[in-house]
Amino acid sequence: MRYPRPCLYLAFVLAAGSVAIAQSPKPLAVLPGNGFMLTGDWKCEGQFGNGKPHKATFTGATILGDKWIELTERDVEPATGYLAKYLIGYDPQQARLVEFDANNFGAAVYSSDRGWQNGVLTMTSPISQDTKAAYAANRFIYTVLAGGSFSVNWQIEKTPASAWVQADHLVCNREPVPAS
Repeated sequence: MRYPRPCLYLAFVLAAGSVAIAQSPKPLAVLPGNGFMLTGDWKCEGQFGNGKPHKATFTGATILGDKWIELTERDVEPATGYLAKYLIGYDPQQARLVEFDANNFGAAVYSSDRGWQNGVLTMTSPISQDTKAAYAANRFIYTVLAGGSFSVNWQIEKTPASAWVQADHLVCNREPVPAS
């Protein structure tokens, strides 16, 4: 069984179809788009905001009648790093995309009122009211790149309405499907 990465998959499936999602509760797999799908296995490389290397794998799949994307992330470098399971889908009651993030450090919820805009999806957390928190808000920016790859940038906002600071950057390329 393959475990998908919901955030990334949903973000890319919806890149060209965010308007269609808001108008129709069609399964994610049949939304109009540019042909990009987040399903399958991905190898990602980049760096943290401090310049240290970051490598990770993502696995994506559609679940629950193709209405949700499940995405699994596992850090390769650092080897004892981040592990996460994301669920991304459209919430018709809120009329927006939502993402649920469960990881080995905690949990978070993100949303996007705008969906995909020109191949970019931004999923943003609510602003934290905890003055002791490391940051006030954070967001993931997914961008479809040429050649069927994508990038994901994690950014933080240290205080409400301050500038967004780059915390992590990855470029992900699809792993070849093994021959049967």
